[in-house]
Amino acid sequence: MRDSLIGLVLAATASSCFNLAIVIQASEARAVPQGHSMRLSLLGQLLRRPRWLAGLALSIFAVPLQTAALMLAPITLVQPADAFGLVVLLVAGARMLGEPVGRREILSVGAIFVGVLGVVLAGVEHTDTHAPTATLLLVLGPLAVLALVPYMLRGRAPSWAMVLGTGLTFAIGAFALKLIADAIAGGDWLQVVGWGAAAGLFSILGVNSEMSALQLLPVARVAPVIFAIELVVPVALGPLIGGEVWPSDPAKLALLLGSLAVTVAGAASLMSSGPVAGVLAAEHAKDIPEPLAA
Repeated sequence: MRDSLIGLVLAATASSCFNLAIVIQASEARAVPQGHSMRLSLLGQLLRRPRWLAGLALSIFAVPLQTAALMLAPITLVQPADAFGLVVLLVAGARMLGEPVGRREILSVGAIFVGVLGVVLAGVEHTDTHAPTATLLLVLGPLAVLALVPYMLRGRAPSWAMVLGTGLTFAIGAFALKLIADAIAGGDWLQVVGWGAAAGLFSILGVNSEMSALQLLPVARVAPVIFAIELVVPVALGPLIGGEVWPSDPAKLALLLGSLAVTVAGAASLMSSGPVAGVLAAEHAKDIPEPLAA
């Protein structure tokens, strides 16, 4: 239990760092003249801004924190704990954009806390083992193909497919961090390099897909769905190929599943709320376009 709680704190800290980076980079992007919007020159402008670089450093720093969390706690707990970081966006939206924090936002944060507490009480044990590589590829392969469908269609993909693909790319990247943590625990540095490359690749593809999806749909519709997929898929993969064992006791299993559902609902509600959606929209308003079609 102690290790799981430490892992929970690390995961919440990692998510907070990442979301704080979003806030910093959004404020810096808004300060760049409109003439650079949607142009590669935007990157050059941002790279000259120490605060934007600090945000980038925070994003990078979040990765080893998340990996450390997965070395102590099950992915079934770590992924829901990432929802705590949304509180950073809520506070930023209220202060920077003047968006009011109302009953909906308070209830959403409460649902996240209650949901994560329920996951902790369900008692899923951490493990640093997983299925053989062949089994991993057999399961992750079809998910990767689904994630890459919008790229295969080259601009002809419907918006829902782009959103699904984005969520799956982030989910595969998140699960790859669990595999990296397992490899570090086992001293298998070749696996660390391999899964590290996979995590980096799918994270980059996820950002690219997200940018493209946000060119077609509003943040309030895209972000909650992507976050839900990114949370649910790695958690589902935990007992399937991640070596985790969920409770066999019906009451504890019901607590776990119910808590996960409450966490997802709270996070989705919070992400579509005015303060959080406002910050996310500000972050992407001037981002560099990386369209799916060449």
